[in-house]
Amino acid sequence: MTDKTKGRPTGPPPAPDGEEWRDMDRSGDLYNPSLSEGALRAAREGIQRYRMADAALRLVDRAGLPLKGVPVSIEQQSHAFTFGEGLWSLDAMWRDGEWETERCRAWRQRFLDVFNGATNLCYWTERPRNDASKTEDRQGEPRLENFAATVDWCLANGLTAKGHPLFWSIDKCTPEWVKRYDIDTRMKFAEVRVRNLVARFRGRVAVWDAVNEALWEPAPKNLAARNWPHIESTEAMAEYIVPVLRWCREEDPDALYLLNDYGVENESRRHTGSDGSEVTAASQRARYVALAGRLRDMGFPPDALGLQSHTGWLTNHREQSDVYDEYAEAGWAVHITEFWAHLKTLREKHPDVPEKDLHELLAEYVANYLTVAFGHPAVEAFSFWGFMGMAVEWRERSGHELRPVFHRIRRLIHDEWKTTLEAVSDDEGVVHFRGFHGEYALRVPGPTEAPEARVGTRFRVTPDASGPVVLRVNCPEAGRSS
Repeated sequence: MTDKTKGRPTGPPPAPDGEEWRDMDRSGDLYNPSLSEGALRAAREGIQRYRMADAALRLVDRAGLPLKGVPVSIEQQSHAFTFGEGLWSLDAMWRDGEWETERCRAWRQRFLDVFNGATNLCYWTERPRNDASKTEDRQGEPRLENFAATVDWCLANGLTAKGHPLFWSIDKCTPEWVKRYDIDTRMKFAEVRVRNLVARFRGRVAVWDAVNEALWEPAPKNLAARNWPHIESTEAMAEYIVPVLRWCREEDPDALYLLNDYGVENESRRHTGSDGSEVTAASQRARYVALAGRLRDMGFPPDALGLQSHTGWLTNHREQSDVYDEYAEAGWAVHITEFWAHLKTLREKHPDVPEKDLHELLAEYVANYLTVAFGHPAVEAFSFWGFMGMAVEWRERSGHELRPVFHRIRRLIHDEWKTTLEAVSDDEGVVHFRGFHGEYALRVPGPTEAPEARVGTRFRVTPDASGPVVLRVNCPEAGRSS
């Protein structure tokens, strides 16, 4: 739409360079979950099929004899699947000297109430108006203390640590001092940065967003000519991505390395690419698969394709599962890397809807989106971006109120999708059950005079178990088979 009196487009102003994805993050329709009943039913069936396994535990004493008729409590301790969230706010609190404040302590506790994974930030730089972690904004002054602090916090609390991002060919995240040099020198600086980060955190950071937003941005050699959406050929993208993946794997072959991109899920706006082509979510998915395939052919496949998933609300979750099907059919695992859903546009377009109802709608949408992802076998991890702001209303100091979406997601992950049961071993000392993949504790009662002084041991439920897991249990009161 155009304002004819002034001759320029009306509506929201364009997003800043490097943040054009904001133009896609719009939705005006109120979410109607009834339209997705089929997709949600299939997802719940998928959760039972793909996220759970039959387990058999054979309880024996220290002599290897079976323990029969033993009452046991089985409680899942952690998920094999990673449910994560970004640490933008925590990183900023560390940099601002607020780590030991009551606010930061409350933030960390609420995070741990929900998640078992976290995205730690290591931007080379970011635009000045963003309060982001900038690891080398000034030449010769690398700053990794905050990144190290949040990674240490993750590991101390049993979280899977992820790093974001290692390489991003975009003007806003390329330090000004780097731009003084020719392309070969710039790439050498980038190599030193990537190698140093991966080597320093080898064995500690388990997952990296190795290359960010290649589908929409120019190759490093074409950065000065950026014309978003900047559509590079598959070969031009692979030419600079292969070295990045090689640097990574030479420094830490055991971590997972992702490509990470946006605008490859549901259709929103169509754009005209720098090459004159029509750019849609479907065309970008095809390019994503082609790029990953070319990297595989060149000997440097990514471990998974990252879908940022912050492009507005879906009308029907069938669109969501269809996208996962498309990547699975091409042979690729998927990580949801930066999911969010906001109420801003809905508030503007539906001012008559009470705020309480909007928050309940948000909780329903986010829970259903997570359900569809968790129910698909191609999806290996799900990370939010801004959940702690979306789900918690922060007040003065440590004061805060949990919004409906916090309770809903916590209940899904820690109640509905966790296994807890009581059982009794059979005459062979075996306990059979079906549970979610992850780490468990098995506990038996203590002696008659102190039954709460229980004895426990740990085990895992995995999708590929081939027989009973033998657990040696120091059982005070159990009888033996003869």
